[in-house]
Amino acid sequence: MVTRATLCHIISNDSLLLKMANRGISKGKWNGPGGKFEKGETPKQCAVRETLEETGLLMKNPFYHGRLLFFMDGKRKLEIIGYLFSARKFTGKIRPSEEGEVRWFKIGSLPYERMWDDDKAWINLMVAGKRFDAYFYYGKGNKKVKECIIKMRK
Repeated sequence: MVTRATLCHIISNDSLLLKMANRGISKGKWNGPGGKFEKGETPKQCAVRETLEETGLLMKNPFYHGRLLFFMDGKRKLEIIGYLFSARKFTGKIRPSEEGEVRWFKIGSLPYERMWDDDKAWINLMVAGKRFDAYFYYGKGNKKVKECIIKMRK
């Protein structure tokens, strides 16, 4: 069964808010907030809820970029569809949650060595406000992307 989830990024000036995941598939990695859908939620509703729960920030007018499709552990079977959102307007005050600490990073100096390997292929597109679908084929152990296909959307 394919897992459906959201991934959200809060952008403020020249910085990106990241969460150090302390559980789940991203444990030990800096990542954007997000997570799995609750029953009846739309992707946008899930993105707003997860971001608020994990960061303390309420996104205003989240922008939908497209889908990130993940084929994990060297297999050609789709495992995860991530619906990617970003927001430049928000209210609230950042705070950690049971999911992990949150921290602002300058976009020009993101900690890619402690992030998912695919992030470097699409984060600049997201920051630029582009719409796209991206397909990532990870090798065994899910350390490195072996194949990446990005299809721009209108």
